[in-house]
Amino acid sequence: MRIIRSQYLNDGKRFNDGRPADLIRIEDPADYDRLLANILDSGYYDREYFEEHMGYRAGQVGIDRFCLACLTAFLQPASVLELGCGRGDVLFLLGLDGRTRVSGVELSRAALDQAWPELEGRIFGGDILEAAAWAGQAGPDTCLAFDIFEHLHPGRLDDYIEALVQLSRPEALFFFLIPAFGPDRIFGEVFPLEFEANRARFEAGQPFDHLLLERAEPAIPANGHLIWAPSQWWQAQFERHGLVRVEELEANLHAHFDDHLHPNQRAFYLFRRDSAPARERVEALLRDRLKPRSMWRLTRARYRLVQDRQKALGREIIDNAVAREIVNIWEARMLRSLGQDLAGGLGGLLGPRLGPAVSARLAGAGQAVAAPLRRWLRGRSGRP
Repeated sequence: MRIIRSQYLNDGKRFNDGRPADLIRIEDPADYDRLLANILDSGYYDREYFEEHMGYRAGQVGIDRFCLACLTAFLQPASVLELGCGRGDVLFLLGLDGRTRVSGVELSRAALDQAWPELEGRIFGGDILEAAAWAGQAGPDTCLAFDIFEHLHPGRLDDYIEALVQLSRPEALFFFLIPAFGPDRIFGEVFPLEFEANRARFEAGQPFDHLLLERAEPAIPANGHLIWAPSQWWQAQFERHGLVRVEELEANLHAHFDDHLHPNQRAFYLFRRDSAPARERVEALLRDRLKPRSMWRLTRARYRLVQDRQKALGREIIDNAVAREIVNIWEARMLRSLGQDLAGGLGGLLGPRLGPAVSARLAGAGQAVAAPLRRWLRGRSGRP
């Protein structure tokens, strides 16, 4: 393992402005053992890490976690297991409905010390490879891992994926966030190549052998990430364990949620087990795929649960202004879509008889329907 001087590419993509940087050059597989030991022994995953990298604020869940919970709720989970759940923000939000069984696995003591009281007894403080007995026989039907796999030792990645698959039910879906480099056919290019030193492995679709240095004494890679790899490589790792990428449904989720996620979080995947129950579950979700109306209902229902919990606690647990704005955005889009559908239906029925001028007026009338309908819906929903 060596520290070398380098610089970012200067192609205008993301952070690529040509500035200097130090890289860790991996020269032997044992280098990963040293780096992982440096991370754990130094207490890198301390309270400051979660505040800086995860945006933790005492007693507050981030809007990004709210959106991830909404997305997971669309998958209609009965039981959720989150690998590397931190203090459990997403699990806390999912459990507010009183129906979804939630559990998590977290290694960091600093994160566990901040866990939501509602999750007491539901988070295993240790390694996923040790959690099989704790998770019980029923197993989760939905598995989450948000920015976790890249922190794992590359030599044990297969063990972790297999353990997660084996814990899950036959109908299980897997929702993963991963900083995957290069273009992806579903979510595009979220993380472009940053260093020339990694170009050969990038173009070969292999994990990189140069990691960005964050700390020098001891050497720790940026964000604690031990695996930097192209998107197609990550997909192949999960497929090796029998998982199938659900591309059509994943694309539908990207189309509706990407605007509400941090740019880094747009690199997400949806997989299923290769089984008849999982295939049937996906087919049912595709029949009810997200549209403006269902997106409005989904975000509104989840925000109402948050409001109820806030009332019970007597304090805020989310940025309510932003949460309301998300609900309002989808209400407006739903009403606009309804107006367009109405105008299109009337125009298609009467347009050939009435001519283009009248058809255009019908379109305007369809849009005008949205305003009183919006007021009516507000009265029905009691939404603030």
